[in-house]
Amino acid sequence: MKGFTTEARVGLVVILGAVVLAYMSMQIGLFRLGKEKGYRVFVVFDSAAGLDQKTPIRLAGVEVGKVEQLELTDGKARVTFRIHPEYRIRKGGKAIIRSAGLLGEKYVELISGKEKNYLNDGDTLAESETLGDIEALVAKFSEVGSDIKAVTVSLREVIGTKQGEEDLKSILTNFRKFSQHLDELIVNNQDSVGETISNLKEFSEFINDDVPDLVDSLKRVASNLEAGKGTIGKLLKDDQLYEKLNSAMDNIQKITQKVNNGEGTIGKLVTDEKAYQRINTALESLNNTLGRIDRFKTSVGLRNEYQTDTTQKNKGYFSVRLEPRADKYYLLEVVDDPRGTVNQSSQTTTVGGVSTTTTRLTTERKLKFSLEMGRRFNGIDIHLGLVENSFGVGAGYMVFDDRFRLGVDLWDFNSVDPQSPNPHLKTTASYHFYKYLFLQTGYDQMLNAGLKTSFVGGGMTLDDEDLKYLFGAAGSLVK
Repeated sequence: MKGFTTEARVGLVVILGAVVLAYMSMQIGLFRLGKEKGYRVFVVFDSAAGLDQKTPIRLAGVEVGKVEQLELTDGKARVTFRIHPEYRIRKGGKAIIRSAGLLGEKYVELISGKEKNYLNDGDTLAESETLGDIEALVAKFSEVGSDIKAVTVSLREVIGTKQGEEDLKSILTNFRKFSQHLDELIVNNQDSVGETISNLKEFSEFINDDVPDLVDSLKRVASNLEAGKGTIGKLLKDDQLYEKLNSAMDNIQKITQKVNNGEGTIGKLVTDEKAYQRINTALESLNNTLGRIDRFKTSVGLRNEYQTDTTQKNKGYFSVRLEPRADKYYLLEVVDDPRGTVNQSSQTTTVGGVSTTTTRLTTERKLKFSLEMGRRFNGIDIHLGLVENSFGVGAGYMVFDDRFRLGVDLWDFNSVDPQSPNPHLKTTASYHFYKYLFLQTGYDQMLNAGLKTSFVGGGMTLDDEDLKYLFGAAGSLVK
């Protein structure tokens, strides 16, 4: 570098350093000359905490741009994305604020939509989501810790005392005795258990092979009833039935009035004391000739089912069972159904010029009724009739002197519930461990994925002798 003075050399070095520094600044993004490349996309977040300018934007783990600007609009954060021009993003996607680690920096994750068109400069993403930050998680954990502390304090107050220790020992002793009795029951009835499993296998084969055809037939029967076809269908759909019944009641009232006034043959029989004595004598003679006529065997039951799905609701039953003979019965039930009535409503919201319609289902409790008739063949009973306001059928299998029962019921073939497109299928297993009390478990709505749930519960039954004792005791108290 001959001919250059010292000052010229120093100046040249300073110029070269400034050029290198300017080049490096532009490379790392501190300065930029001219219009920045790429296109802009706008997103609205409820909270943009942790974001700042130059926050990376990633799509499938690949950085496709950076945050260019943050501003407050109507109490929400409006964020401007600068997307590199070589990346195209489909419409219909959404943006999520994520963290690179538990304590790492924030970044924006883009999820591409499924539409054919791509986002252009100035478009707005319709959906966004902000995940919980560390402070929110810490607050949640603090609430959980407080709840756990309250539970441990309650347990200490219950079990920490001498009475609590004695109660816990008593519970463990009773459970040990129960497990021993259950083990003895299974050991002493191994043959019966084997036969039961074999029968269940045959029953499952029947379900797999014949139930689909049976369901189709029942659907046709239910459709005919709804359409008013056949004798029963005409009775259900006849609009003049009420008027006919009302007219019949008027006629009955007129007849009873004539009877009370002593008109006609029956009226004279009712009001004439001599006729009453003659009829009474004839009835006593007939009773002595024919003997005593046994009345129906009657039983009354109450039970409750706790559904273990997210709704965690209870379903209650009150039943009356009439048995004219050992192999025939009639069942009347009143059911408190938590999903008795289903209402559907729609709501439309608009965000960033894009309208979204959401559908909401609400349910209300409702009393439903069942009226069924059944026949028993050894350990199997078949029943059909009205099941919870809809036509249905069912079957049950009893062993161990009818203490254990496995049942299946199928009804509601034309449901109006949008979440129940298939018939209502329910299986139940129950065990009577005392004369009056029983426990049960099972699975409900097996054919409808959105409603199927397991349940546990129990109840009690009272027969004729129990009812006579209760009514007699109540009469004594009244006196």
